Amino acid sequence: MQADMVDYSKYFINRVILPLISFIITLGFGMIQIVMIYLILSFEGLLTTLPEELKTIPEAHLVAVEYSLLMSAFMLTRAFLARYFGNLSDLIGRKKLIIIGLFLYTLISYGYILSTTWIHLLIMRALQGIASAMVWPVAEALIVDSAPWRERGRWVSIYMMATNASFAIGPALGVYVYKFGVMYFNLGVPDAFKFPFYALFILSLFSFVLSFLLRETIRPVVKSERARRRDLRVALEESLPPEISRAIFVIYIMGFANGIAMGFVAPLFMIYVNEYVTSDPIILGWLSTISAIAGILVSYPAGYLSDIAGRKNLIVFGQLSTRAMTLLLPFVRTVPALLGVYVIRSISFNIMSPAYRALQGDLVPRELRGKVFGTVQTLFNFGAAAAPFGGWIYSMTSKLEFNILGINLPGVAIVFIISAFIGFFTTALFILFVPEPEKRAK
Repeated sequence: MQADMVDYSKYFINRVILPLISFIITLGFGMIQIVMIYLILSFEGLLTTLPEELKTIPEAHLVAVEYSLLMSAFMLTRAFLARYFGNLSDLIGRKKLIIIGLFLYTLISYGYILSTTWIHLLIMRALQGIASAMVWPVAEALIVDSAPWRERGRWVSIYMMATNASFAIGPALGVYVYKFGVMYFNLGVPDAFKFPFYALFILSLFSFVLSFLLRETIRPVVKSERARRRDLRVALEESLPPEISRAIFVIYIMGFANGIAMGFVAPLFMIYVNEYVTSDPIILGWLSTISAIAGILVSYPAGYLSDIAGRKNLIVFGQLSTRAMTLLLPFVRTVPALLGVYVIRSISFNIMSPAYRALQGDLVPRELRGKVFGTVQTLFNFGAAAAPFGGWIYSMTSKLEFNILGINLPGVAIVFIISAFIGFFTTALFILFVPEPEKRAK
């Protein structure tokens, strides 16, 4: 690790603006999280009435592949470009890439409003992946650049708390915006499901304006100097101790494997809940809100603790707990049980996430952080692009049943079990091969 010789006070504005931008953008996309599945179902002719008028939607599994493809399109475009933009930010600076990416977000938000088929949604999601690759790996590198080492975990926690706060508010707020459109504008299917997208457009535009207040942490180099900067970065990589190089490689493996695990669960969770628990958007919105609030409450204490007591144990605990809750999801049949599992899963994830991102920044010098953050997100997104395969498994096993410990489970539980065990495997790799930077420094 490098000694901190930087005047971090001049970058304080970044520590304020970046969490705010993250909050605003994630709030907007959180608002469309619940209604997206209903919009696809309505486009496919499987939902012709408002979902709250139904108890469940037994046909929801029929769009499992299409819904998974939306995630895959997003993840693939992000995967191909996240590492490139992360690398580019090390050479030309971070601020301009964030500004361009947020402008693209604004255009995409309006494109969602114009969509009339699920193919249009697929195109918008692919474009959203490009914007995401341009903004978030670079933003994570910028927030780490802007905080001294001894405060890095807590500032990353604040950044994560802002994101999680919008996850807490967004889904429920989106559902109420949808209900507002139904009640006061008499919107029906599918126009009612599009109403939250107008809020997404306004929020994206506001975040684009805010991004001009950021301060650059990387001195941009002209083309004639880029070769020298690249040579410096190669020299820095080659000078890393073997255990650090190995740790970074393992983190890359984790990124890919965790992407597969997430891709199997994230898009199918909504389908599972609609089929086996409830199809009421209000309940789903509050489920996301309550679990996200629980995550927010532990995020900053966890980040602060990682600064003073080390990061590795928190990461291991969070990983194992998150995967255990994923394993329990297919056993859930009631709203209270679903809430309990989801809250514990959110708490576990938010204990792990700030420490995990701060550790990535700890392992390498400033000049390599854009590349490392970009590569991790690229591999994660490539893994998550396997989501349609998870959707295919879900569809193929939707009519099956099997018994575990005397409990009858639907065949779709296989998807959640695979995801959980992938997570357990990557946690074992992390325990064995990733060192604790603070202990090494001491």
